[in-house]
Amino acid sequence: MTAKPPARTRMPRAERETQMLEVAERVFGARGFQAATMDEIAEQVGVTKPLIYDYFGSKEGLLAATIERARHQLLAEVITAWESNPDATPRLRVRAVITAFFDFIDEHDRGFALLRTEGSLIGEAAASVERIRQQTAKALAEGITMLPGFAEVPSRRLVPLVEVIIGGIERLAAYRSESPGMSAQEAAEIVVTTTWDGLASLARA
Repeated sequence: MTAKPPARTRMPRAERETQMLEVAERVFGARGFQAATMDEIAEQVGVTKPLIYDYFGSKEGLLAATIERARHQLLAEVITAWESNPDATPRLRVRAVITAFFDFIDEHDRGFALLRTEGSLIGEAAASVERIRQQTAKALAEGITMLPGFAEVPSRRLVPLVEVIIGGIERLAAYRSESPGMSAQEAAEIVVTTTWDGLASLARA
């Protein structure tokens, strides 16, 4: 009597979703949103295309979910960097957060390449990119207000400077992608050196 083949084990939904998002990040990053196809993503995941539509609704929905996943990962790494050395000087704590940002970009270089081409992002995906900026800026601003001398700084003065820092990180990250060789630590030091006087002036105000 021939033995029956073992039953195929179904992957838990959360695990399958993570797999889809990891593949989507690679494909979108390598090909760009317009050129990437759901057929290619489904083939690399090893599922049918309708299943991906069942999970995410559309190609743009898949892109938005990919960006949202990166947002949560980035926020977790920023918080970890902030809390890793609470006894460090304010400047070093800010530098650690900025370094974590550059480290994250390096680890997700293809995904970040996609985010730089914002002209191709519309609707839900574009909103997800903006949420990354807003949440990162909010987390950094909240952290800075916990530093000695910054507790009384009004948000109307602190938030604009934090926005400048985030913008500087993005532009320097784009430069690094075109001109490799600068480490995340070196990039973070450039941003801190450029902006620290502005932050310190708020603490003295």
